[in-house]
Amino acid sequence: MAKLLFILLSFCFSSDAKDIIDRPFKQAGAIESLININNQYDELILVQLDLANDSLYNIVNSNIPDLDLNIGPATYHRVFPTQEFNRLEDILSLDNYHILKQPYTLPNNSRQYWVEVKQGGNTQGTYTEDEAISYTCDCVDGASDCVKLGWDSWYNPFDYWGEAWWAFDPPIHSYVNEIRVTVRGAQCDDLPLWSDTYMGMREESGYFSQDYLLSEQYTDNIYVVPEIWSEGMLMPMVGSNDNYVIDQVTVQFFYTCLSSDAPVNVASSDGNYCDHIDISWESPEDNDDVLGYNLYRDQELINQFSTDNFNFSDYSASAGIVHEYCVVSVGECGESELSCNTGYRKSAPDTVDFVDASDGLFNDYVSVIWSASEDVSSYKIYRDGVWLGIGNDELEYLDYYIDIGYEHNYCIEAINDCGESDWQCDIGYGAMGLGDVNDDSSIDVLDVVAIVNIIMGYLDPTTSQFWSSDLNNDEQINIQDVILLVNMILN
Repeated sequence: MAKLLFILLSFCFSSDAKDIIDRPFKQAGAIESLININNQYDELILVQLDLANDSLYNIVNSNIPDLDLNIGPATYHRVFPTQEFNRLEDILSLDNYHILKQPYTLPNNSRQYWVEVKQGGNTQGTYTEDEAISYTCDCVDGASDCVKLGWDSWYNPFDYWGEAWWAFDPPIHSYVNEIRVTVRGAQCDDLPLWSDTYMGMREESGYFSQDYLLSEQYTDNIYVVPEIWSEGMLMPMVGSNDNYVIDQVTVQFFYTCLSSDAPVNVASSDGNYCDHIDISWESPEDNDDVLGYNLYRDQELINQFSTDNFNFSDYSASAGIVHEYCVVSVGECGESELSCNTGYRKSAPDTVDFVDASDGLFNDYVSVIWSASEDVSSYKIYRDGVWLGIGNDELEYLDYYIDIGYEHNYCIEAINDCGESDWQCDIGYGAMGLGDVNDDSSIDVLDVVAIVNIIMGYLDPTTSQFWSSDLNNDEQINIQDVILLVNMILN
């Protein structure tokens, strides 16, 4: 009878009597409105409130005002501590609420978080048999690119149903912690008594369960939705016969993405090669989700590999430096933990620490000794820049081919298959015989004269002359050396 009366009254007015209601945006309350982040709760319960009329809305809003139900009759999702939930049980029947999850854990910053927003008009698909879908933002203030569902003639009181759905590609994930869908929209008429607008998740079949009643107000209708996939995507779906304008749809995706297992048995060569370091590894036992491998040297990415590559020769590694090589498995959820090993190139040997060439200790040769160096196959000996020969394990060389009484510069060069070291050098000389100051191979009065000239300052002695003149080895040349030399001649 009410519908018939409305039909009769409708024809009594021209189309000018139809006024579009301008709906300003009204901020919706939060799902966690009852939760104090500083408090510890024994248990939390996620509850759906189906407040389809003013009476139900007023009962709950007056008894539990902190629920922040500020947009009138609608479906609300709220998280209840146990005490507040007990209050809810006292005021509502089971027909008007139901538990979505108990116990419930709030998403937090330790979980990965992803958000995607689509405009209302950016639909994946629509359905109507009566052209009850248009693309307009008739009654919402400040919106653009909307889609409107339901009948669209003020003079036609009959309901025409329209549906629209939106598709969201989810991020790569291992498992889902929570999905929240927000529908921003408003009803564009004042005839809610026999019309409804619902949101649900589109299933593989193409149908959706009309789970959530959207508010008449221009606001964000926020719901925790089940993990329902259609064509590999999340598809929130809205159906209405009530001129419902949808401004935008948002999906908030709380998820965990587990990385692949790390490679095993990473090995790097230790001085096996002069020009490179060999790195090898093995795939983890559970490698089904491995898409490839990344190789790091000293925390810097140097190469990427497919799943059938397990070794690499690093020719850019610096010689003489121990490098750390780390290999990670790469999967859809990112990199695994590091699996590492150190390695280094074989290099040319270090310079020997010291060289000691004898200083006049021997009459007919110079003894050259030196310290051992690491990774040496042989040593080269040089006298005054001229190569004398090669020593293998020996650390001494006797040079019999010297100019007696003259200083020579002896240098040692360490050698292996990677190259040569720098030279380490020392001065040495072979001594004349004691008393043979003029080096004529005889001891006579001419040598006495030479010593006297040294004592008198007429002759500046060479190292060998000094050694030959110092007969008593007191590092002084004086009359005592003359007496000893005369005795040698007389003897």
